[in-house]
Amino acid sequence: MKVLVVDDNENITEAVKDYFELENIECISINDGHEGLAEIQNNKYDLILLDLAIPNYSGIDILDALKKQSIVNKNIVLFTASVVKDAVKEMYMDIGVKEILEKPISLAKLESIKQKYLV
Repeated sequence: MKVLVVDDNENITEAVKDYFELENIECISINDGHEGLAEIQNNKYDLILLDLAIPNYSGIDILDALKKQSIVNKNIVLFTASVVKDAVKEMYMDIGVKEILEKPISLAKLESIKQKYLV
């Protein structure tokens, strides 16, 4: 199993990475939207956790680029501190968005995501 976490907050990416690694799941963390997009374009992941509000190149920018390039990933979970309308999720379901989680993300939420998409 391989997970990618893309969020500008290093504390969040490190905490999520630590959780998955303790569960013996490989986890790559990236704190830049452009680097996150390149990683998605060049590698396959079982799960991508993507923050919507990354400065300079947001999660929405990444999703738009993936859609334009017809790059599909089966399991993308968006997470954000903002309220996101269902229309946003529906707009990106065809490229793999499964759900949207609100920050802060608890260990229980991470366990739930692991059970849904990685087991």
